[in-house]
Amino acid sequence: MYKLKNSFIDKMISSKLSSREIDFILYISAFQNNYGRIESVYYKDVCEAIQISVQKFYDILNSLTEKGIMTYKKNHRADVSVSFIGNDFSCVNYKKDKIGYLNVAAIDFKNKKFREMKAGSKLLYLYTQRFISGKHMLVKNFYDTFCALFGVAQKTLQQYLHELKENKLLFINKKRNKTYHYEMTMKPSTVLHIRSILPHEKGLYLDNVSSLLRINFNRYLPDNNQDRVLHDIADLADTKRAEKYPDFVSLIVKAVSESLLQQKQEKKARPVLNAALVNNCLSIVLDQEAGKRYGFI
Repeated sequence: MYKLKNSFIDKMISSKLSSREIDFILYISAFQNNYGRIESVYYKDVCEAIQISVQKFYDILNSLTEKGIMTYKKNHRADVSVSFIGNDFSCVNYKKDKIGYLNVAAIDFKNKKFREMKAGSKLLYLYTQRFISGKHMLVKNFYDTFCALFGVAQKTLQQYLHELKENKLLFINKKRNKTYHYEMTMKPSTVLHIRSILPHEKGLYLDNVSSLLRINFNRYLPDNNQDRVLHDIADLADTKRAEKYPDFVSLIVKAVSESLLQQKQEKKARPVLNAALVNNCLSIVLDQEAGKRYGFI
């Protein structure tokens, strides 16, 4: 699921995120599930994608946690899972609930124009994307509203506007009305919009689960058909029973560990990932989980 709620973007603005913190969120958000959870955030992938150091990766993790944007925890071995706070779509009824959101996969946030902008300019760009038909208001009201929203002086906000206009990421028209007051019309640009076919949301999420398995159980991959085995195990997260558990992938990881332990107990020369065996172990893990939930065990 590659959506960020407008309310979540508002929180990014009020938290005054840095430029690299924004890049971090926009990169990993494409791999969320409906609960706003990213199962595998691998430091090497993120560092390469947004051009930061390993130390900066961990600084960002801690900073975004302190700002209340997300939580994270170390995975089985080599990566972390991240949960966005306030970006849960699991109970949203799109027909009844009027939830505004940004489709992050539809915009090229890797573009050099965007990456090199100030943090405030990036946040203003994200905010203005909700005005699909544009925004019209008195210039004075604009500065009063947006200076308060971003917590900056008018001169700073003008710098954000100038950077966006210069990069053709926001179109602004000012004119004097009949009462001699200046009015402003803002129209969001489509310069960064991706016009090719977008990857399937669920596919990106399952790819992320596959990455988690590859990173943490690499030594147990079979010699042949590795991608197929990883895909088959990741597909276990795309079932009806998975919908009942926000942390279902952690149960899959537990089942994988159980399947490897079972092979070791059977004196297998080399335990390997086996999708059918993992599925059998997952059934046992789920029974145990239900027992804990309802007090059977």
